[in-house]
Amino acid sequence: VTLRDIYYFWLAPTLTYQIAFPRTPVVRWMRVITLTLHLFLSATLISFFAAQVVAPNLDSLVRELESNRGEVRTHVIGDYLLKLSIPSTYIWLLGFYGFFHCFLNLTAELLRFGDRVFYKDWWNASEVSAYWRLWNMPVHYWLVRHVYFPSVRVGFSKKGATFVVFFFSAILHEVLISVPCHMIRVHSFLAMMGQIPLIFLTKLIDRQYPGSSIGNIIFWISFCFVGQPMAMLLYTIDYWETHHHDELIAQELEAANASKLKIPFAAIGRVFGASSEL
Repeated sequence: VTLRDIYYFWLAPTLTYQIAFPRTPVVRWMRVITLTLHLFLSATLISFFAAQVVAPNLDSLVRELESNRGEVRTHVIGDYLLKLSIPSTYIWLLGFYGFFHCFLNLTAELLRFGDRVFYKDWWNASEVSAYWRLWNMPVHYWLVRHVYFPSVRVGFSKKGATFVVFFFSAILHEVLISVPCHMIRVHSFLAMMGQIPLIFLTKLIDRQYPGSSIGNIIFWISFCFVGQPMAMLLYTIDYWETHHHDELIAQELEAANASKLKIPFAAIGRVFGASSEL
């Protein structure tokens, strides 16, 4: 193993190290240009949906939080779920295409990296566990090598090792969101652990009705119409409460104290016969 091998591994679109990676003979520069254009277009569309649809709705939610002193009614949450479900799905799919297809393939092309199975047909998953195995192959290979198999070797059953993988992945998901937001919450952790009942349910449906699309429908509804927009709403509300709610309360207390300490100079003047026109 040379220092050059380590540098190549750091730059290559993979998380699992091996001594020799498959390589392509040449860099296809037309492929590089095409992927770059697609990546730019994906990023542009994500910025458009975020700025024109998502941000105005979240700003409106923040204004409601400020006017209602942090209280949000259930029907308001349902209204915002409907407003954010379609744009959040577009952003998620564009982000997937931009990163897993365009960026990783672009990196692989520039480095002549031969193993380009970054994802498989997760959109056709008939049960939830298939989605988690297929949508992010580099992370899947890493978890299998460094979490699943070590858990099996120390005595865990296959189901137990799968639970360990989900638990570890749930912690990582929470860290990836909580650290940038400067707050510790458990929404992503609970959402990941909540996949376990869905896995058992969709596997049961797949065994009872092989070839049906019921499990695929459950997957799309749970991710696109509940999971993604609900995550946006919960973290927006928590971020506002953490960073702005205390400031709002402090301002109200300061205003209340100022009104109590305000000296009634006009009333005192009238007592001593001063004119109100002065």
